[in-house]
Amino acid sequence: MEIIPTGISGFDELVHGGIVRGNSVLVEGIPGAGKTTFGIEFVYRGITEFNEPGVIVTCEELPESIYRDALNFGWDLRALEEANKLRILCTSPEVLQDAEVNLIEEVVREVGARRILVDSISHFRNVLNDPLSLRNAVYSFCNGLRRLGLTSFLVKEREGEGQREYAFEEYVVDAVIRLENKETPGLHRLRVLEICKTRGQEHFSGKHTFRITDTGIKVFALEGIANVYSEVKEENNQLHTGVPGLDDLLRGGLPRGASVAIAGGSGTGKTVLGLQYLIKGALDYGERGIFLSFEETTSQLLANARHFNWDLHDLQKQELIKLIYMPLSEMEIDETIIGLSEQVKAFGAQRLVLDSIYAFLLRIDNIAVLHEKIYYLVSHLDKLNCTTLLVSPAWEMGGDGKLELLHSVVQGTILLKSIMLQNRRIRQLELYKMRGVNHVMGNHLLEITASGVQVFPRLGG
Repeated sequence: MEIIPTGISGFDELVHGGIVRGNSVLVEGIPGAGKTTFGIEFVYRGITEFNEPGVIVTCEELPESIYRDALNFGWDLRALEEANKLRILCTSPEVLQDAEVNLIEEVVREVGARRILVDSISHFRNVLNDPLSLRNAVYSFCNGLRRLGLTSFLVKEREGEGQREYAFEEYVVDAVIRLENKETPGLHRLRVLEICKTRGQEHFSGKHTFRITDTGIKVFALEGIANVYSEVKEENNQLHTGVPGLDDLLRGGLPRGASVAIAGGSGTGKTVLGLQYLIKGALDYGERGIFLSFEETTSQLLANARHFNWDLHDLQKQELIKLIYMPLSEMEIDETIIGLSEQVKAFGAQRLVLDSIYAFLLRIDNIAVLHEKIYYLVSHLDKLNCTTLLVSPAWEMGGDGKLELLHSVVQGTILLKSIMLQNRRIRQLELYKMRGVNHVMGNHLLEITASGVQVFPRLGG
């Protein structure tokens, strides 16, 4: 079997390089899921990247509409037609299922097509009411495309998102891709792709998020990049935090490559500790770091640093620290995990602060799915030997079990607390857990001074 890449960003990793040449692929979904865009990009990438001419057959849209919509992604389909590499055929389902009309065959031979998009085979139901006749017609149509040597994407419309149904088309074709446009917690929707079937080849199962960008579709395949970052780790030496007193509690520092949750309520010093961790790492040890914030903008972080006489702007210019602000409203979990891993690898970051992981907890209600996403985040960063602080809400806020799940996945948990004692607010730090480190237990005094966070270890807490 010959495997051909689709050219769709992130998708080919899910099917180990591409799809089997000559296969018929069913692309089904509700309105707005991205079916037509997915199919057009398959044809467009085939022409522009793999020198495989293509045909787009539409039973609904006029060619002018397809030209216009494709230009939104920078795809000039009209120019490809003029270069005799593409044909857009607007016809009816009656013509497509008529065995005596060789319309597609003639167009395929004109351009030497290797790929075809048919949008959509759902229209066959408009002319054939008998289930057996309908099945035979679709089966014959798919076989006709195979005989012409075409690798085909066949769009199918779904009328609802309810209980899973298995239509006969899924048995006839060689592969099935389901696209969804799901409601999520909050005010936005999430596009999801699932490969339900690939006859004759393996694929990564499960649901994968994707985004329609200004250059086309981008699939965020966490499983597909699982081995991309499998680099050889350094010896498991310890990394100094740069926080006076904390390294004493840790018997030297954090395990290099570990992911550690910094949990605490508002005002306990989580963000300051994270900034200090990066800044001292850069100044004292020359280690590069990234601060990813979902809540505070870059200007706010720079202002916070100035309160402690930390010249964060200069460290940015020296390319020792990178500040990234991503508004919570624009954050998608899979995209963030992959993008962050790429940023860490490209920047050569040895330290990372994510403020805060609560953004992940808000996006997902299903505990099993959340566990999987946090595991991928931690494992990707661990393979890159990046020591990460995940800023987290106070443990008391986790009545739904999400925070307990987070602390079970990470290698360490540091709790920051704030209590009232004799009409004075006292901050405390507790090393709740730290795998691989014989750390000091108990509560220890923490103060935020003019030079940053300082911990005062004391025997027995």
